[in-house]
Amino acid sequence: MAINTGVSGADQDRWFIVYYPGPGIVVTNRFIETGNCRYLLRDLESITRISVNAHHALIMALIFGAIELALAAPLAAAYGSGMLACVGFATAFGLVAALVADSRRNPHWMALRAVHHGREITLFSSRDQDEFGKVRRAVIRAVEANAPLRP
Repeated sequence: MAINTGVSGADQDRWFIVYYPGPGIVVTNRFIETGNCRYLLRDLESITRISVNAHHALIMALIFGAIELALAAPLAAAYGSGMLACVGFATAFGLVAALVADSRRNPHWMALRAVHHGREITLFSSRDQDEFGKVRRAVIRAVEANAPLRP
């Protein structure tokens, strides 16, 4: 007696599952539709996630803030000036506040890219981490559903 370990290939074609019906992208068990393009999952290769900082100035600002603190403390101690220490710490605090405000307005940019018939395409991109996570998980589930039942 044979044991049914999964759905046969003929039965798989009858099922149509939508993993993410959201705006901008639709992820199903057969295709991914973005705007006016529809890509069959079997034609997509090497789906990767890209994450980019919004501004490269963020790293430089952190470095200069550390330099500001490193210079303010010894100079204030050497000259015995509490005013110099207050100005140095106020400048560093202002820099941190600016970085926090900037990170809330300009979060990381994230994208899902794939290779379609030898050409790299962007399937989805967003600054919203929650929405990006949902779309990424839907794509993972769709790819797993199209994997062969047996290796």
